[in-house]
Amino acid sequence: MFGFKNNYLYRSDFINLVDSDKIWSKTMSISEIKELLNILEEEISKHDYEKDNNYLMNSRRVGLRKAIEENLLIKDRDTDRYLLESLFNFWEFVNDEYSGNFLNLPEELGLSIQELSNMDIEYRKKGIISIEEKDDILKMIEILNNYINEVY
Repeated sequence: MFGFKNNYLYRSDFINLVDSDKIWSKTMSISEIKELLNILEEEISKHDYEKDNNYLMNSRRVGLRKAIEENLLIKDRDTDRYLLESLFNFWEFVNDEYSGNFLNLPEELGLSIQELSNMDIEYRKKGIISIEEKDDILKMIEILNNYINEVY
């Protein structure tokens, strides 16, 4: 369509919505975390998404997601510390600054490590969050929100 601009969510815009320094310093209060998650959820809902076959869950991101899930399973310990650590892991996932390896994917996808690496490079180069990544981000927000609602 003439004049139509896709309303994609760019990673850099998403990251710049909030004060990353507060997340990295692990000093946020529960109300600040709730507000942050709400801002991110609202922003995600404002955009268009497309499937991107180049989106891969590298081992680093799988590990971050798993750490979030495992940290928030146990509710009878220093809950603030584990919540802040999980939020930190979530933000690492969103920032996606470092590529992990793909050693677990070649067999599963029938592609070489080089092909997987090229796909990852192409995905990162676009800087646009795909529908698959959006779903992963929303799932982690849900996990964090559920933990907050159960524990606090």
